[in-house]
Amino acid sequence: MNCKNCGTKLVLLAGVLLAISLLFPNGPGAFMAKPEPVVAPVAPVVEHATDAGILTLLANATPEDKARTDSVYTGLARVLTRDNSARVNTTEQLHDIQTNTLQLAIEKPGTYPGLDVAIEQLFDAAIGSKEVQSITPDMLKKIIDVCETIASSARQAKPIIAEKK
Repeated sequence: MNCKNCGTKLVLLAGVLLAISLLFPNGPGAFMAKPEPVVAPVAPVVEHATDAGILTLLANATPEDKARTDSVYTGLARVLTRDNSARVNTTEQLHDIQTNTLQLAIEKPGTYPGLDVAIEQLFDAAIGSKEVQSITPDMLKKIIDVCETIASSARQAKPIIAEKK
């Protein structure tokens, strides 16, 4: 290839490319029309009923313990909903799971005296008997409702400020 001004042309081309890259650091696409982002609608958080006893017992709990209690019982409600009594089909199995769930929720067992009793009373009321029995669809709805009540109570528990004397 015989070119007298090839070096000059290459330098000129490199200069033009350098100037373009300095003028448009984000590339020419910065000036092109961009599609509007699609924002998925967020389902509103519907607070569930709360339990006064749990609200009081968790009032001065750490934010971490409240968040874990909320998360763990929300998760238990979801698991029970999906399971639909296929694997957890007796009250004895539910009791074992629920006891372990509370131990996962609270970092140091015994930190909130009476919390285990209050939660157990809610489950007992939903089940209706201390005897081992099969979980019916109606009972399952009540049990899931209890899980949601516990989770909602943990979310909504506000600190109790002691009065100064």
